[in-house]
Amino acid sequence: MGDRVSVSFRKEDEWYVNRKPEKHMDESPVLFHHWGGTHFPKFAFEWFKNLQKKTKKMERGSDPLTRLEPRNLMVQLIAHLNQHEDLRYTTKFDSKTMTCEHDAELVCHSIYLGKTPNDGDNSDNGHYVIDVDQGKMYNDHGESIE
Repeated sequence: MGDRVSVSFRKEDEWYVNRKPEKHMDESPVLFHHWGGTHFPKFAFEWFKNLQKKTKKMERGSDPLTRLEPRNLMVQLIAHLNQHEDLRYTTKFDSKTMTCEHDAELVCHSIYLGKTPNDGDNSDNGHYVIDVDQGKMYNDHGESIE
Protein backbone atom coordinates (compact mmCIF):
# COMPACT_ATOMS: atom_id res chain seq x y z
CA MET A 1 0.00 0.00 0.00
CA GLY A 2 1.24 3.47 -0.86
CA ASP A 3 0.98 6.30 -3.33
CA ARG A 4 4.37 5.75 -4.96
CA VAL A 5 6.03 8.11 -7.42
CA SER A 6 9.47 9.22 -8.59
CA VAL A 7 11.01 12.37 -10.10
CA SER A 8 14.26 13.33 -11.79
CA PHE A 9 15.80 16.28 -13.64
CA ARG A 10 17.10 16.03 -17.21
CA LYS A 11 19.08 18.40 -19.41
CA GLU A 12 20.90 18.20 -22.71
CA ASP A 13 24.59 18.79 -22.12
CA GLU A 14 27.66 19.13 -24.26
CA TRP A 15 30.82 17.28 -23.40
CA TYR A 16 34.09 17.45 -25.24
CA VAL A 17 35.44 14.11 -26.41
CA ASN A 18 38.77 14.25 -28.23
CA ARG A 19 38.34 18.04 -28.42
CA LYS A 20 35.04 17.69 -30.27
CA PRO A 21 31.72 18.64 -28.68
CA GLU A 22 29.21 15.82 -28.27
CA LYS A 23 25.69 16.26 -26.96
CA HIS A 24 24.11 13.86 -24.52
CA MET A 25 21.29 13.84 -21.97
CA ASP A 26 22.38 14.37 -18.39
CA GLU A 27 19.91 13.04 -15.82
CA SER A 28 19.94 13.29 -12.05
CA PRO A 29 19.52 10.36 -9.72
CA VAL A 30 15.85 9.54 -9.20
CA LEU A 31 14.03 10.65 -6.06
CA PHE A 32 11.34 8.19 -4.95
CA HIS A 33 8.56 8.99 -2.49
CA HIS A 34 6.42 6.12 -1.19
CA TRP A 35 3.56 8.43 -0.22
CA GLY A 36 4.16 11.26 -2.72
CA GLY A 37 1.21 10.69 -5.04
CA THR A 38 0.81 13.09 -7.91
CA HIS A 39 1.35 15.99 -5.49
CA PHE A 40 5.07 15.33 -5.05
CA PRO A 41 6.06 15.79 -8.73
CA LYS A 42 4.01 19.00 -8.83
CA PHE A 43 5.78 20.16 -5.66
CA ALA A 44 9.19 19.42 -7.24
CA PHE A 45 8.25 21.15 -10.50
CA GLU A 46 6.98 24.27 -8.71
CA TRP A 47 10.20 24.35 -6.69
CA PHE A 48 12.21 24.08 -9.92
CA LYS A 49 10.31 26.93 -11.58
CA ASN A 50 10.95 29.17 -8.57
CA LEU A 51 14.64 28.25 -8.53
CA GLN A 52 14.89 28.87 -12.26
CA LYS A 53 13.56 32.42 -11.74
CA LYS A 54 16.03 32.97 -8.91
CA THR A 55 19.02 31.76 -10.93
CA LYS A 56 18.10 34.02 -13.87
CA LYS A 57 18.97 36.93 -11.58
CA MET A 58 22.37 35.38 -10.77
CA GLU A 59 25.49 35.27 -12.92
CA ARG A 60 24.69 32.44 -15.34
CA GLY A 61 27.05 29.62 -16.15
CA SER A 62 29.45 30.14 -13.32
CA ASP A 63 28.70 27.04 -11.24
CA PRO A 64 26.60 23.83 -11.29
CA LEU A 65 23.59 25.54 -9.71
CA THR A 66 23.41 28.50 -12.09
CA ARG A 67 23.97 26.11 -15.01
CA LEU A 68 21.01 24.14 -13.62
CA GLU A 69 22.90 20.85 -13.75
CA PRO A 70 20.48 18.00 -12.99
CA ARG A 71 22.54 16.30 -10.29
CA ASN A 72 23.02 19.58 -8.44
CA LEU A 73 19.31 20.37 -8.78
CA MET A 74 18.49 17.09 -7.04
CA VAL A 75 20.78 17.95 -4.14
CA GLN A 76 19.14 21.37 -3.83
CA LEU A 77 15.64 19.84 -3.95
CA ILE A 78 16.49 17.35 -1.22
CA ALA A 79 17.87 20.18 0.94
CA HIS A 80 14.63 22.10 0.34
CA LEU A 81 12.44 19.20 1.54
CA ASN A 82 13.34 19.91 5.15
CA GLN A 83 11.58 23.28 4.99
CA HIS A 84 8.24 21.46 4.82
CA GLU A 85 7.09 19.80 8.03
CA ASP A 86 5.06 17.14 6.21
CA LEU A 87 8.25 15.98 4.46
CA ARG A 88 10.20 15.59 7.72
CA TYR A 89 10.71 12.38 9.67
CA THR A 90 7.84 11.68 12.07
CA THR A 91 9.16 11.02 15.59
CA LYS A 92 5.85 10.80 17.43
CA PHE A 93 2.23 10.23 16.47
CA ASP A 94 -0.64 10.74 18.92
CA SER A 95 -3.61 8.70 17.71
CA LYS A 96 -5.98 10.39 20.17
CA THR A 97 -5.35 13.91 18.88
CA MET A 98 -4.15 12.80 15.41
CA THR A 99 -1.09 15.01 15.72
CA CYS A 100 2.52 14.36 14.74
CA GLU A 101 5.88 15.59 15.90
CA HIS A 102 8.64 15.85 13.30
CA ASP A 103 12.41 15.95 13.54
CA ALA A 104 13.75 19.30 12.34
CA GLU A 105 16.82 17.72 10.70
CA LEU A 106 15.62 14.47 9.13
CA VAL A 107 13.70 13.89 5.90
CA CYS A 108 10.72 11.52 5.82
CA HIS A 109 11.66 7.81 5.73
CA SER A 110 9.53 7.21 2.63
CA ILE A 111 11.85 9.35 0.46
CA TYR A 112 14.89 7.66 -1.10
CA LEU A 113 17.20 7.79 -4.13
CA GLY A 114 17.70 5.42 -7.03
CA LYS A 115 19.95 5.35 -10.09
CA THR A 116 17.13 5.02 -12.61
CA PRO A 117 13.31 5.10 -12.55
CA ASN A 118 13.41 1.29 -12.29
CA ASP A 119 15.66 1.31 -9.23
CA GLY A 120 12.77 1.79 -6.79
CA ASP A 121 9.01 1.58 -6.58
CA ASN A 122 6.91 4.16 -8.46
CA SER A 123 4.20 1.66 -9.38
CA ASP A 124 1.19 3.78 -8.36
CA ASN A 125 1.89 7.03 -10.20
CA GLY A 126 4.95 6.38 -12.34
CA HIS A 127 8.01 8.51 -13.01
CA TYR A 128 8.11 12.23 -13.80
CA VAL A 129 10.98 14.00 -15.55
CA ILE A 130 11.55 17.71 -15.17
CA ASP A 131 13.13 18.84 -18.43
CA VAL A 132 15.44 21.69 -17.47
CA ASP A 133 15.95 22.93 -21.04
CA GLN A 134 12.25 23.17 -21.86
CA GLY A 135 11.06 24.11 -18.37
CA LYS A 136 8.42 21.38 -18.57
CA MET A 137 7.57 18.22 -16.68
CA TYR A 138 6.65 14.94 -18.38
CA ASN A 139 5.13 11.75 -17.03
CA ASP A 140 6.47 8.35 -18.08
CA HIS A 141 4.02 8.33 -21.02
CA GLY A 142 5.69 11.44 -22.46
CA GLU A 143 2.74 13.68 -21.63
CA SER A 144 3.52 17.25 -20.56
CA ILE A 145 2.23 17.92 -17.04
CA GLU A 146 1.55 21.48 -15.88
